[in-house]
Amino acid sequence: MTGSLPCKVSANHPPSIRPEEREGCGVGRRGAAALCCIFVVGFHLQVAHAQQPAPAYKLFPYDEDYRYLREPANQTDFWDPIKHIPLGNDPEWFLSFGGELRERFEYYSYPNLGLQGQTANAYLLQRTLLHADLHASDYLRTFVQFGSYLAPWKESAAPPYLDRLDLQQAFIDVRLPLGIEADPTLRVGRQEMAYGSHRLVSVRDAPNVRRNFDGIKLGDVVDGVRVDAFATRPVLQRSGIFDDSSDTTEAFWGVYSTTPLAFVPGGNLDLYYLGYFNQQARFAAGVGEERRHTLGERFFGNSAGWDWDWEALGQFGTFATQGIQAWGASTDTGRALNLEGWKFRLGLKADFGSGDNNLNGGTLGTLNPLFPKLAYFNQAAILGPSNVLDLQPTLSFTPFRDVMVTLGYDFVWRATTADAIYTGVGAPIAGSAGQPGAFTASQFSADTAWQVDRHVQLGLGYVHFGAGSTLRMLGGHDTDFVYFSGAYRF
Repeated sequence: MTGSLPCKVSANHPPSIRPEEREGCGVGRRGAAALCCIFVVGFHLQVAHAQQPAPAYKLFPYDEDYRYLREPANQTDFWDPIKHIPLGNDPEWFLSFGGELRERFEYYSYPNLGLQGQTANAYLLQRTLLHADLHASDYLRTFVQFGSYLAPWKESAAPPYLDRLDLQQAFIDVRLPLGIEADPTLRVGRQEMAYGSHRLVSVRDAPNVRRNFDGIKLGDVVDGVRVDAFATRPVLQRSGIFDDSSDTTEAFWGVYSTTPLAFVPGGNLDLYYLGYFNQQARFAAGVGEERRHTLGERFFGNSAGWDWDWEALGQFGTFATQGIQAWGASTDTGRALNLEGWKFRLGLKADFGSGDNNLNGGTLGTLNPLFPKLAYFNQAAILGPSNVLDLQPTLSFTPFRDVMVTLGYDFVWRATTADAIYTGVGAPIAGSAGQPGAFTASQFSADTAWQVDRHVQLGLGYVHFGAGSTLRMLGGHDTDFVYFSGAYRF
């Protein structure tokens, strides 16, 4: 079946989930009770089914395969009776149900750095996802998912924080039997997508409302090479009930391939083309119609204790009356160590996203990261990857089984002071373009992820954002961010 390409696992990518206390010390009884229920029920099931052989849940539930539950001996989990419901005598006809309950607490000492006079805000993010997956033979499949995203106490809540109830996904998969070497799957409808390390195309699992697209996708694996081709429109998410629709002002299409490299032990290569149209794109250079094409490659893998994820891309096209010439590069290289039973990873991340050297010139040089994860540099998601040069050493370790702690310190500069500082959602900060001072900020982050059992995951993290001189001149403040999350999946 068509699905997302495997993603590198990191502290930013587990199914995120987080609740806790509000304003000083207490978020309220409802949020605390929900988190306690997630933990207690998950712990009970862990004890009752500690021997269960079931695989881990995936970021995309449509990628999960429960045909192994045909054998009664494999049905050891509490939820197995609804994960594989046979429909008749044909083993390829079955129905599966599932979902996710998530509570996430967030606190910002200065939301948006206090640039518009905001004061401290603590709030809950509540997410409920329920899905049904119908397999009607090996050639036809229908997947439907509903999502409810609430944001109690969040000031000015809107997507990606609030969307009361809507159709998150609804698509049909048709496998086309073209031959032994190629049986591609055609997917039609509303769907989630993510590719590579989520730098350009991400589901945006944090903070709350997951990103989705309306359109078609055709994909297959031939001789170990995965190729997807798609043509979509982003979903215009609104905060009401069943009011989301295709965004007719934007279009997104492309081809993405992944292949193993036999001549590089543990190495893999992504090659891709991504096309994007936006009637009202906004950069420091102004607002106008954007037609942008992205060509890129990503070399990633692991071998002999080393892991790497290196990506480079170029962009061209038109913006209003200007041409586009932009580029970007990202690297994440790490070394695994095992000391006294503790597993460590020493890593170094570096990113470059081009900026515009002349806002009044004939060429726009600002990188457009398209649809990235909002937690691009860390969970606070204050800055985005446009007009950026950053360097971030990291340390990860496992003090206990299934617990991962990641520490990082990020130094961020503007690629050019002629262009603006861009926020995590890609908006230029007013007044920052042309100001002196390339250094933007320093960011310390600490994240802890605990996979309690197959169903329950807890997360805890802290970010301190130290604003540089340009942001301070504009009224920005140093900012502290805290999150606590708990999720239950079934």
